[in-house]
This record gives sequence, C-alpha cells and structure tokens, in this order.
Amino acid sequence: MAMDPTQQKALNALESFILLSKSATSPRSAADLVNQATSAPNTYVFAELLRTPNISALKTASPEYTHFYTLLEIFAWGTWPDYS
Repeated sequence: MAMDPTQQKALNALESFILLSKSATSPRSAADLVNQATSAPNTYVFAELLRTPNISALKTASPEYTHFYTLLEIFAWGTWPDYS
C-alpha cells in the first residue's frame, strides 16, 4: 500500500532532523534541534525523533532541558489541551 503524499512529505522533512540528532550530543544542541524540528514547515510526525538516543537523553537532562523533551512528546502524541 502506497503512503499518502502528505505523510511521505512529513517523513522526508523529519529525516534531516533524525540525521542531525546523531551529532546533537549536548543537551543544548538536542534542545535546539527539537526547537528547529517543531518549527519546521511540513514536519508533522515526531515519534521517530523521540526515539533517537540524543533526543531521548533530554528526558533525564537538567531541568532547563527536560521541557524540550516534553514539548516533543506533546507534538508527537498530545492534543491541544495538553499543550495549552
């Protein structure tokens, strides 16, 4: 079964962020990457980015960075009430 063109476009947009996550070895660079991914046009799926090791490490990073992981979780799985 072929993927919907919109879904394919979203996955293609996310792919560059997944690749960049490999070099985001500090919490600051991982947080910046989350910010870029959630702000990028055509990026609507985020679960794959959540699963990358350097982004997952934000879960247990210092408090100034953990909210970036929470933000990405909301973008991946949440609803508007979760965000607001």
